[in-house]
Amino acid sequence: MLRGLSGALAEALAPRRCAACEAVSSVPICASCTGVLIGLPLPPPRELPTGTAVAAWEFAGPVRAAIHRGKYLGDRAALTALTALARRRLADRLPAAAGGLVVPVPAGRRRRAQRGYNQAELIAVELAPSGGVTDLGSLVRVRDTPPQADLDEAARRANVADAFAWRGPSLAGARLRLVDDVYTTGATAGAAATALAAAGAQRVDVLVLATVL
Repeated sequence: MLRGLSGALAEALAPRRCAACEAVSSVPICASCTGVLIGLPLPPPRELPTGTAVAAWEFAGPVRAAIHRGKYLGDRAALTALTALARRRLADRLPAAAGGLVVPVPAGRRRRAQRGYNQAELIAVELAPSGGVTDLGSLVRVRDTPPQADLDEAARRANVADAFAWRGPSLAGARLRLVDDVYTTGATAGAAATALAAAGAQRVDVLVLATVL
């Protein structure tokens, strides 16, 4: 009850704002921005050694703002709302046979502690296909890595090389969907997909909210 009262007071003093444009809004992403997001073009898919990487949007403008709010400011509702829109846009981009198991890219312990959650897990749950299964814990980060933001592509790949491992049951012949928030150079997704392939996965497709073009 106290939490509910404090939440109502916080809302009255600082009303919710749209995660994409900062306008006062009763919902995480306002109707105007929702219309804009639905109308944006789909980025082209990227072919990977393990499968295909697909994104709902380019990482720019309102998409970038909403992801940053969810990732760095703790606005889980913004990520959930954005992912709900992304699911519709991604529904036809991969065949159903591409896999029922959805696996999020794990966050490092330090970053998870700072944020209180892993944004890729939240996104993975929302993107899981009907009847699909989301595995939130078997792909692990075996070492924390420095932030990727200020690194070039070669340094990014070196930074995350061998940073992931599969700790679940055998993936022999499995076809998976690996989920993250943003695809930049593909270094992180590539390292995680390599770990899944080493555990026996036949195919690993990558789904992200946005990609850097």
